[in-house]
Amino acid sequence: MSIVPGSAGTAAKSLSAGTVANSLSDGSTPKSIGPGALATPAVKGGPAFAMSATEWLAIQTYVVNALALPTTDAAFKASLGAGAPDSMTEFAPLISAYGVINGHCATWQNTVFPATVSLAAEVSQYGRTKAPTYYGAILAEADILSDDPTNAKALKALKAILDNLSAQASTYADRASAVADQIATFATNTRNDQVVLIGSNGDAGLYKTYNDKYGAASDDVKALMKDIAAQQLILDSANEEYKQDVIIASTSPTYAWVFPFGTIAAAVVAGVYGARAVEALDRAKAASDKIKADNAQLAADAALMIGIHMAQKGMNEIIQALAGALPIIQKIQGIWGGLASDLKAIVTLIDTDIRQALPIIMDLGVDEAIQAWKDVAAEADNYRVNAYVTVSGAPAGTTLQ
Repeated sequence: MSIVPGSAGTAAKSLSAGTVANSLSDGSTPKSIGPGALATPAVKGGPAFAMSATEWLAIQTYVVNALALPTTDAAFKASLGAGAPDSMTEFAPLISAYGVINGHCATWQNTVFPATVSLAAEVSQYGRTKAPTYYGAILAEADILSDDPTNAKALKALKAILDNLSAQASTYADRASAVADQIATFATNTRNDQVVLIGSNGDAGLYKTYNDKYGAASDDVKALMKDIAAQQLILDSANEEYKQDVIIASTSPTYAWVFPFGTIAAAVVAGVYGARAVEALDRAKAASDKIKADNAQLAADAALMIGIHMAQKGMNEIIQALAGALPIIQKIQGIWGGLASDLKAIVTLIDTDIRQALPIIMDLGVDEAIQAWKDVAAEADNYRVNAYVTVSGAPAGTTLQ
């Protein structure tokens, strides 16, 4: 608030949140106790505070899926189904990559993610409780000192309030810095994981390696499809022959006319065609088993490629979401860092000259700062609610909020 000329100790209407009406006469930078730019989106069209529910859902879905990726030979083999080969050696690079991705996502889920929620809780607590309580007290003590600059009790109380706010702001700034670093690390790791999976331009990496060999257009799949078609012809032919042989063997009269052999005794007919029926049945079963094996192999190929595709798709989505979240966390760090610095400067000035400090204190725009912090607190609460998105199907052992 600013002092009305000629009315010492009387507060005028509040100025804009976190701003001062005029620069100080000594040329120092105007002080701020409001949330400033924290109340505005970091990216155009984005949420004012970190991520929206949709973005959170994208991240949590990716993380849950990544934590479920097979990271051992046994788990990977099981994920491919009945058509999996006996040896997993060929898939060692992919299993290793999945393990790295799993580790990055476990760190996010169990360390970084809770830290971002705690940070939002701190913003909310400051905006809903700290700012209204302490900011009002600042003005009350400043009003007393405006009338009596030598009032030791008011001076002590004012310095205690400012020291408290400054210390808390410094702590919050340090935490915000740590969270920003963690988010940046996760984003970098995710980009690196993406390069390993699909290359820098999306057309290389492990995806290309395995897609060339096991994808829909691969020689492996073409050979399997060709073999399935051939085995189906064998199966159809064997089934037809089996039916015919069984009919002849079971319905022969005492003597039967069977082209091209002419008249044959019924017992001979039954024996010959009974054996042929058994052979035809064996061929049919062999063809059927081969078709099942080929289809199992196709299913394994499909499972392999689907797993890689889902991982890289999730990466694309969260990299965009993190791009919007990181600047906001960095902004929180800057806001609190500036707040701590400003409050420390005011305390130092009080120690030097209380008369010079009072106009600065009264020009802090307290009422608007309180309201602005309340607004940011509401955004922070929305952030926390969005962060508690539940994604079904979380793998055992993961910590979902």
